[in-house]
This record gives sequence, structure tokens and C-alpha cells, in this order.
Amino acid sequence: MGQIFDFRILARVVLVIIAIAALLTNPDHAIAAQRRPVIPANGQPILGGNMHGSDWIAASNDSKQAYCQEAFAAFRGSAAQSYIISHSIQSMSAVGLCDRMDQYYSLEEYIDERLGSAAAIAPILFADTPLGTKY
Repeated sequence: MGQIFDFRILARVVLVIIAIAALLTNPDHAIAAQRRPVIPANGQPILGGNMHGSDWIAASNDSKQAYCQEAFAAFRGSAAQSYIISHSIQSMSAVGLCDRMDQYYSLEEYIDERLGSAAAIAPILFADTPLGTKY
């Protein structure tokens, strides 16, 4: 009985070592190993997390979609998303994130908030509102 138990422990240790070695030798499989910014079409400006709501409102749809793709990828790669149980948030897409940010910035009181904050807060605040809603 002791030999079987020792063999199982040794087998698990070897498997863990192999798994770690595989991850370290092939970093391309890591989540978001190399993020490349999405460039909006037609030379539109690239939105960043430190910009404000007025920049969002003035931006083209291409710029907004490019920002939302990056923000959505960051959200899906974060540990925070695993704690959110709302179906509306779990089934959200990059397009849905853009819509939620449009809803967020349609309220005057949020116009000075940074895009990074809005991308984190807007999906939660407007999880149950219909897409396309403006206030």
C-alpha cells in the first residue's frame, strides 16, 4: 500500500514539473502573451485608458470598437470576471462593452471619468438595461 501511495505522489510531481517546463519553454500559449494594439481604420485616433469621456464622445466608431476590443480582452483575462455571476455581464461582447460605455457617458456626471474606469464600471452599472439605451 505504501509503494502505491509513493508512486502516485512521484507521478504527480513529475507531471507538475513537465507542465511547468512546457509553459516556460513555449510562452506563446500564455494568456495575452503579447498584446498588440488594435489600430482603428482610416487613421482614426487610438483611445487609451487615461482619456476622458469627452474623448470617447468625440471618437469615431472605429476608435471606440478598437478600444473596446482591447478593454474586453483585458476584462476576460482578469480574475475579477470570474466573480461576476450576472448573465448579462458573462455573455457580454466587445460590442456590448462599447454600448455600455456609450450609456455611461450619456450621463453628464460621468463625462470627466477616465475610459479605464468606465470600462470597469459601465458593464456592472448597466448590466440590466437594454442595449442602445441613452439617458
